[in-house]
Amino acid sequence: MNSIECERLDSLEGWVAVKSNIFEEDEAFKLGFIVQWNVIECKFAVTCHNRTLQRQKRKSEPAADDPQMSWAGLFSVSDLKHVHQQFTCVADVLGGCFPDLTEFEEGNIWDLLFLNRRSGPDNDEERDYDTPCRKLEKYFSTAIDLCGRKIVLDTLFAQDDRDVEEYFENLQEFKKKSLQEEMSRAKGHLRQLLQSHSGADRMVMLLSIYEEEDEAYQDLATVATTFFQYLLQPFRDMRELACLYKMDILKSLEFEELGPKRIAALEKEAEEWRKKAEDAVASIQDITVTYFAQTSKALAGMVKQMEEDKCRFGPAAWASAAPRLEKLRFLLAKETLQHMRATEMCLSRKKDSIKERLENLSVRAQGQRADLRSAFEDGQKQDTVDQLELQFYETQLELYDAKFEILKNEEQLLVAQIDTLRRQIKELKEEVVYYDVCEDPEELQSMVHTGIHQADPPAVSQLKRRLQTLETKRGNICARRAYLRNKKDQCTDAHEQKHLVEKQSSIVFNQHHQVHLKREKKKEEEQRRKEWVDKEREKTLSRLRSFRECFSFNFGIFVGTMDEVLASLQRGQIKLRKVPAASTPSPTGDARSSLMSAIRQGVTLKKVVPARAEVPSGGDNELERSIKAAMMRMKKVAADSDEDDRGDEEGRSADWDS
Repeated sequence: MNSIECERLDSLEGWVAVKSNIFEEDEAFKLGFIVQWNVIECKFAVTCHNRTLQRQKRKSEPAADDPQMSWAGLFSVSDLKHVHQQFTCVADVLGGCFPDLTEFEEGNIWDLLFLNRRSGPDNDEERDYDTPCRKLEKYFSTAIDLCGRKIVLDTLFAQDDRDVEEYFENLQEFKKKSLQEEMSRAKGHLRQLLQSHSGADRMVMLLSIYEEEDEAYQDLATVATTFFQYLLQPFRDMRELACLYKMDILKSLEFEELGPKRIAALEKEAEEWRKKAEDAVASIQDITVTYFAQTSKALAGMVKQMEEDKCRFGPAAWASAAPRLEKLRFLLAKETLQHMRATEMCLSRKKDSIKERLENLSVRAQGQRADLRSAFEDGQKQDTVDQLELQFYETQLELYDAKFEILKNEEQLLVAQIDTLRRQIKELKEEVVYYDVCEDPEELQSMVHTGIHQADPPAVSQLKRRLQTLETKRGNICARRAYLRNKKDQCTDAHEQKHLVEKQSSIVFNQHHQVHLKREKKKEEEQRRKEWVDKEREKTLSRLRSFRECFSFNFGIFVGTMDEVLASLQRGQIKLRKVPAASTPSPTGDARSSLMSAIRQGVTLKKVVPARAEVPSGGDNELERSIKAAMMRMKKVAADSDEDDRGDEEGRSADWDS
């Protein structure tokens, strides 16, 4: 077998997907062309300006990533003819719009040998340059209107390889978009068939539509499965990769002798991979919910349309379509059950995340118990606890609704099986049994009495046992529903009570918080003013010390009245008067002598009662107590333990997954 036969038929290697909307123009721009003849190069100089962007740039400040607003290039006559051929492939109307440029064509071989020889007019000044240039400008403007801005600019001003990449589709995005379009077509076909029911006035025509409808639904389910499996694949790979890396790290920690730094690094890496695996699982659950929502919605539309069709036909005519309605209801119950189970997993994940955030908040509160925190920070954390508790109640109520839907659909499946078993038992009991001819009346009477006490046939007994099992399951579902209803009522009461407390606390907060904020702001301003005054005082004292050290004679500040102070401030000077030197020791020994004299005299001590240091008690503070109380309330309103829920779910899922 050669390599060509081994190559996969669906391989995209070597293929390039071109965008379908590469020439679509989102915004309308006004382009202006300027064409002039370049005598030196013997070519036409074409310049294009984006007038719209230029006006916008004048009004606003230029940005670093502004789009290109001008293009320029040199084109010979042959180049312009080649460009014209490409334009006519897009819009053949341009065929007669290209101006006559024969006078500007390149000369023959003699013109190349003899530079002074010209095939055109002898004097270049006699040649008309302006008219062909204006015609070319008009031609390019017409091409913009007919072919589009992007085609004209890309044809005239060649792009490099990097700009060519913008024409290509990303293969992954292209495949995703193709699957989405295919699923949209399948949905549209099924919707069209559902809308055609009103035109079917006979049962035969309606049955044919039902067959087409079943095929359309199967196509939709197949396409949707392919599309959502494609969406799930990256997250499955990430989950598997994260689990493998995490297992390798745990093996290294268990069997290898490592240092403390290496152990800490590996534990941190294992935690990161664990979070990545959890994120991948969460994405898988969300995509699964979306898939079952799509299929259950399609089945719900089919069931609703069949119920409307049932009203238009009599019982005898509808008997041929009744099995399909029962089958659709059964499929709808199964798909809705799967949808609700996936939704339950997502809600349980959300509830666990709220619990984890609350526990982390409690751990941080315990770690900061000995730290000095303001009442404002504690109030913020208390608000966070209240918000998390409200979110938990809302999530728990949504979870109860999902559980009720699960029980409802499980009961519908059980009812369908119970009805089937009862119909089979009834058919078996109504079977006609033929006996041999009996000539003796007494023997006939004994046979009748014997038949009364005769047990049921084995088939009927087996069906009855299955029926009893299903009835028991249905009773368990009813009991479970009653239990969940009581739990939901408790959760609703707690939610309403918490809302009421939150509302009252917000009212009290709005009343007193403004005063508290003003008081805190005033304290902060006073503290800043005091710090500024102390700082200025230190600066002044330091300047005075330096001044006294620099001069041997002393000056005193003579202030006088306040009017004189104001006048001196206006003049920018201060009156000074000479002060006679005090009969004191030299400045060098002044500080030491005063200190020694103070030590000899002694200092009168005053007994001060030491303030009690606020030692953190062993008990919990107010924030921790509120967190623990919230967790207890959350545990009280939640359903029974997670282990019981998981056990019930495993028991229930085993019945329907087969």
